[in-house]
Amino acid sequence: MYLGTIASGAGYFLWNKGACQVNAGVLAIMNNVLIPMGLIVNVLIWNREEDLGRLLIGGLIIAASLWLNEKWVKKKVEQKYGEA
Repeated sequence: MYLGTIASGAGYFLWNKGACQVNAGVLAIMNNVLIPMGLIVNVLIWNREEDLGRLLIGGLIIAASLWLNEKWVKKKVEQKYGEA
């Protein structure tokens, strides 16, 4: 009951509501954040051993892509709509 109504139902609703409020770049990047977050949960809760160096490098790449999207792509979109 919990997994079907609260975890899945509320999770999908909130994900879709958030997806309507961001650009496609942010949505794609956040979709890829699910994998490192799952690994972090495994490390913190179940004390699984992970290669933290690779996890850090992957996290930095994702953070850099989010920064690039916010600084460069968002600026180009604002310029395009500002001209019209």
